[in-house]
Amino acid sequence: MPTIVRVAHFDVNLSRVLGVGGFGKVYRAKDISEDPPMECAAKQVTCMPEAELKKEVELMRQVGDHPSIISFRHFEQVAADHETPEVRNSSWIFMEMATGGELFDRLIDSGNLTERAVAPYFKGIVEGLLHCHARGVVHRDIKLENVMLCAEDPHAIKLVDFGLAVRMPSKADGGGGFEEGALLYDKVGSKSYRAPEVLASRGYRAPPVDVWA
Repeated sequence: MPTIVRVAHFDVNLSRVLGVGGFGKVYRAKDISEDPPMECAAKQVTCMPEAELKKEVELMRQVGDHPSIISFRHFEQVAADHETPEVRNSSWIFMEMATGGELFDRLIDSGNLTERAVAPYFKGIVEGLLHCHARGVVHRDIKLENVMLCAEDPHAIKLVDFGLAVRMPSKADGGGGFEEGALLYDKVGSKSYRAPEVLASRGYRAPPVDVWA
């Protein structure tokens, strides 16, 4: 039975769990305070350091809207004394809902994908990454599981999960733009998608890591 939760100034209908991770759960949900109700994804975070959580939210806001990136809608922290036990003492990220499943599952179901079939997905990924990099954000966890499909448009994709994303530093000369040559040293991302320079434990430039994946 769906759970109706009041978060801040709106009511959310949590219908079912879409996924479970180390951070918590992702629900399929509807904002029923809207007319008509608006479908969304609700990420309940119970096991993530507050600084990391706030960084993810800030980076999603910095990326902004793009057709190939999942849209951020709202962030809310729920107190321990909330009236609904299921949501107490947790944080929630509300996002656009992508209803077509993962590109990973599409590949598994098909067995293989032709170049013609892959072309629109590749185009969407590249356009999404160009937008992120232009906004000074590097995803660092590009993989098939983080590329969602759209049921209403079989050729469209949405990049999701900015939990490992990083902000590029601004240029030191103050002239605007970002310092793409700055080196990072933390080894992050899924192993089978990591760039060689990340695996080598040397300093690496962030944008090429997305391109390699």
